[in-house]
Amino acid sequence: MIRSHLLAGACLPCLFFVVPAPAQVAAPPTPRPATDAEGTVLRQAEIVVTAQKRPQIVRDVPASVTTLSPGLLGRLDTPDFSRIADAVPGVAFATTGLGNSQYILRGIGGVGFVQSPTTGLYLDETQLQTRTLRGFSQPDPQSFDIARVEVLRGPQGVLYGSSTLGGIVRIVTNQPDASRIATRGEAGASTIRDGGTSWEAKAMLNLPIIADTLALRVVGGIVRQGGWIDDLRPVTGNLTENGGTAAVRKDVNWARTGFVRAALRWTATPTLTITPSLVWQDGFSNADRPHSDATFGKRARLKARYADTFAKDRFAIGSLLIENTFDAFGGLTLSSNSSFLDRRNSLSFDVTAFDSPIVEQIVGPAPGGRLFPTPLVDVGRTKQFTQEVRAVSDGTGPWQYVLGGFYRDLRQRSGRTITVADLFGVAAPLPLGASSPPVIQDSAVRFREQEIAAFGELTYAVAPHIRIAAGARLFGYRQREANRRFGIGGVSGGDLAYAYDERNREHGITPRATLSYAPGQAATLYASYAQGFRTGGVNAPVTDSICSPAERRAAGIPDVPPPYRSDRTDNYEVGAKSSLWGGRVRIDAAAYAIDWKDYQQAFQTACGINNATTISFTVNAGRVRSRGGELEISVMPFDGLDLHAGGAFTDATYRNDVPNLLLPAGSRVLDVPRWTWNARGDYDVALSNRWRGTLFAAVRHVGSSNSGFGEGEVLPRPAYTLVDASAGLRNARGVGVDLFVTNLFDVVPLFGQEFTTSPGNTTATSYFSYLVGPPRTIGVRLTGGW
Repeated sequence: MIRSHLLAGACLPCLFFVVPAPAQVAAPPTPRPATDAEGTVLRQAEIVVTAQKRPQIVRDVPASVTTLSPGLLGRLDTPDFSRIADAVPGVAFATTGLGNSQYILRGIGGVGFVQSPTTGLYLDETQLQTRTLRGFSQPDPQSFDIARVEVLRGPQGVLYGSSTLGGIVRIVTNQPDASRIATRGEAGASTIRDGGTSWEAKAMLNLPIIADTLALRVVGGIVRQGGWIDDLRPVTGNLTENGGTAAVRKDVNWARTGFVRAALRWTATPTLTITPSLVWQDGFSNADRPHSDATFGKRARLKARYADTFAKDRFAIGSLLIENTFDAFGGLTLSSNSSFLDRRNSLSFDVTAFDSPIVEQIVGPAPGGRLFPTPLVDVGRTKQFTQEVRAVSDGTGPWQYVLGGFYRDLRQRSGRTITVADLFGVAAPLPLGASSPPVIQDSAVRFREQEIAAFGELTYAVAPHIRIAAGARLFGYRQREANRRFGIGGVSGGDLAYAYDERNREHGITPRATLSYAPGQAATLYASYAQGFRTGGVNAPVTDSICSPAERRAAGIPDVPPPYRSDRTDNYEVGAKSSLWGGRVRIDAAAYAIDWKDYQQAFQTACGINNATTISFTVNAGRVRSRGGELEISVMPFDGLDLHAGGAFTDATYRNDVPNLLLPAGSRVLDVPRWTWNARGDYDVALSNRWRGTLFAAVRHVGSSNSGFGEGEVLPRPAYTLVDASAGLRNARGVGVDLFVTNLFDVVPLFGQEFTTSPGNTTATSYFSYLVGPPRTIGVRLTGGW
């Protein structure tokens, strides 16, 4: 049984004060750049990452890792990682709107309404992934003033726990520096072709309070993304003709995000540091998604909605990191991280095309052939507390280790209401008229999940160039979900469809083993086996008021869908990392085979009047097999010119039939292209004693795939290629100006399709809307600091 007091975060930090530090203890060593015979620094060795919870030179990490610098993020004009996820080999899917980034690494993932993610997302030491709410998955922290982004491919169940089936994305921020005052500012503006205007303003202040002892770092800003989708506003079922369209809202899908991040770092003793931090971010999008209705075509940048739509995503993250070094056991660092995530979101869809017939059946047709506008609003709140304590050896000697304990407490509340916004003076009989505004559906869910784990990994140097590592994570979790749903009239109408309170629990062990061989300072070969897992859950019943018994039997829907178990991935991998020509050439390659067992799949169908009621529940659908590899090459032919190319091949297929998607065994996993590749070049040259010039160009290609957004239909998702470029000037004091263009050739990146309208009672020719990315954008950015 999981006991919430076993790793209570309130007392764990006490360990760092009651255990006396030795009188003379050196700080843990930082990996030093390796050198070749002539003493030339190997450029690969200059990159230090902490993806495996210890400082390591990236070449020494026996795993497939990509790092993105803040300079690269800035040149690609991206406020957050989701905008350039496709620049990383092996990442197949990015984002469909505010607060809904779902990354698929190595073909392991999918889009689900209430499933947990398959890729972990971390901000420094804080876990951000939680169970997905309707329309919202992982948040998108702003990427200003960060040290790097680390993408670690392959399951990470031992060190990072659940929801890391395919890997993790880790955003590492810059920490306070007590040695000097530093500032940085950034402002920019851009215009979207046939769209709106975007602008941003960001700033950073690093302030030593006590020299070399206490420092404060504060970062903040506001970002506005211009829109490019025009919203038709029909009043009848005729979308575009005979007066059916009353108004057009231009560039409706604009978004605005404000953020503040603050950290205080206190070096209490030469061995003890305490770092509390706070992150606050508030995002609003004036449209639920960047939709372009398939009826008008993906290039039309038009959609037809009878009611306003929007998305709101606000979150706050508080954390306390305590680190202390000891000389016991050959030297170690003991750390505690306590984090709390509080996230609130809401999302409004327009479901008039589907639900107006339900209202008409109750009150009769609306005057003048109008449709009754019926907005759907999802609301949710997530609270997650995590506590981790770990001990990490200092990096010297033949034996190395990472040992730790972890506790997580997740609480979620969510609800969905569908109302009638306007009855045009028609009186609503009971039970529809029992509430104001009249309610068609009202549901509420309470969910809690507690997870506890102990983990460890030991590494032993069996020879000067050979290391073996083995680790495991013992975990257990328990869940409780209470759900109730009312139909016509909502709570006041008394039409209770169902109410249940279910529990679920599971425990297990997740292993990993690695063999690495480093014949010299310029190469590392490795082979590994790793496992990942994701927690299971329970499903809501399907009642007669939702879907008749005959419809359920025809669709193969059980009356009470059973709970679904955790799913797991087994990853077998070999890889090589090499540095040539004095560090000017770097080649990283990996090949893998993944077996995904009991994968969680959303079973989706529709029933009821006009097929307006969507039925969705989660099942353990079978097995997925993914085979592929990644390759990255970086070349510096001469000082000032950096060239990079990367690509991935992913062959992910279902090993069993998927009946609700009409897919036979052997079909490709949805939203996973076989081929992705990217290339970029960065040239920096001195123009004078004071000024330097930069030229940058990048291309990203995502191959074709099939989309799973069709809620029961598999739709093609065409390939796309994006080209970005920039040119800039900057001086020795950091003042600079950059001109940039993104999506140079104005292609339409298609992220998927959604089920959004009904040809049955409108002039729409398709049920679906395309989810599209922004058109060509041209802008200027100013930077400065000291």
